[in-house]
Amino acid sequence: MTTPGGPSTVLHRPGTVGEAVASLTAEVEAGRDVRLLAGGTDLVPALRAGGRGPAAIVALRRVLELRVRGASADALTVGAGVTYADLAGWSLAPGLAAASRVVGSVQIRNCGTVGGALGSANPRGDLLTFLAAAEAEILLASARGARTTDVGGFLRDGPAPGELVTAVRVARPSGPQTYLKIGGRQAAFPALVSCALLVDRVRERVCCAVSGVATGPWRVAAAERLAGDEVDWSTGTAPLALARRFGELAAGGLRAAPPLPEDPRHPADYRVHAAGVLAARAFARCLAGVRRGDPA
Repeated sequence: MTTPGGPSTVLHRPGTVGEAVASLTAEVEAGRDVRLLAGGTDLVPALRAGGRGPAAIVALRRVLELRVRGASADALTVGAGVTYADLAGWSLAPGLAAASRVVGSVQIRNCGTVGGALGSANPRGDLLTFLAAAEAEILLASARGARTTDVGGFLRDGPAPGELVTAVRVARPSGPQTYLKIGGRQAAFPALVSCALLVDRVRERVCCAVSGVATGPWRVAAAERLAGDEVDWSTGTAPLALARRFGELAAGGLRAAPPLPEDPRHPADYRVHAAGVLAARAFARCLAGVRRGDPA
């Protein structure tokens, strides 16, 4: 079938996860270059720009199993085909919703999917930053069966040949969550620096990931330890002074992280400083009762 990739591109349109895995496996075993197509926010523009098309495309739009989200007593599961627009108003996942609301334009949010975000593995990706903070599990399927991996391992190693991301799973929120970013504009532009922060009142800890400084979403471990030790967990609050210290430790940890390539317009020192400011502000919003728009 002729596709935007060219007349020799084979297009598969599976209706189930099993059919998608079978099509993907057949192309991989044949040694052909195969790409997955869900929302198309990365692949379609590349093809329209004249990029060389893959030998085969597995289109996932008809696989309804991938477009399901759900909740259990202790976890939220989001299918790989769920769009940012689907998540933007999800009250069960305030941090995930906040990250989804500031992804790209309205058109991107209507088309872009969770699986696409994982597949592109953008080191500044809004959704990936939140998933790193949330310690998400990635669910994959292949001809060898199903498996689960943590988001850090997935971003480091990627899927194995023939594997399909089917869903992500995160713990059900047990405290405030937020997502903040600095960019050309809050939505239409990619994040320059971003920060996701989650408060876990059950385990009495704060989880925070920052993107835009390191080669991928980076957990600020020293700042997290400070929060675990110093937050008043009986009330779930903390003084503003602790928020400032949290931001300073976050920035200090990022200075030791493997850096992104230098950007002359936004030097590393600026991005580290901005990350510290965002981390302090996110901490304050979740734990110090600061109103939206107030300085941390």
